[in-house]
Amino acid sequence: FMIISPSFASKIAVATKVKGVAEIMKVEANDFSPLNSGTILDDGDKIRTGKSGFVSIIFIDDKSILKIKENSEAIITGKKTKKSISKKINMDGGTIRASITKQNVDFVIQTPTSVASVKGTDFWMLVDELLGDQIIGLEGQVSLVNSETGQEVLVSTGMTGISTPDGQVGMSQTDQSSIPEDPSDESQEGPSQVKIYLEGPNGEQKVFIIDYQ
Repeated sequence: FMIISPSFASKIAVATKVKGVAEIMKVEANDFSPLNSGTILDDGDKIRTGKSGFVSIIFIDDKSILKIKENSEAIITGKKTKKSISKKINMDGGTIRASITKQNVDFVIQTPTSVASVKGTDFWMLVDELLGDQIIGLEGQVSLVNSETGQEVLVSTGMTGISTPDGQVGMSQTDQSSIPEDPSDESQEGPSQVKIYLEGPNGEQKVFIIDYQ
């Protein structure tokens, strides 16, 4: 499917899979509306999933993927540089999986408890305002810093890092049964390519072709 879009500057990602209850509040809107696959995300859009909701988004610069599970809320922000987008996800609560391609730009997840900084990795993050944050490292390394104390733990493959509202951080070997299920592992229905037509600042057309699994 194809999307024509007039402005280029703030387009940062596209929703490739949407299941169950999933809503978006566009950055200029005051209310949520249903989120459909193929929707282009702008800097500052907020995504909310309900029970059994699931959203997968892909960033248009480096094809990093963010998967948002049920009962989650996240604001997707990104600042464009010449070649890439420095990305920041603000999460109040919920469960996400981030598969980040190795790149030099920042990818940061901010929660009420912690800041997670990422370069080239794959992990789950479980955010709970009362209990704190949990990062389950699948590949690569994630820096998890507690906002209260500034304590840091580096979460690597096979490890689970925690950061609590009272300022503690810790790490232990991952219990396999604690790894969330990834709904997109089960089904491969739907298109696996998106073409996005964007108009650049001088009226020039750009086409992004994104292949995804």
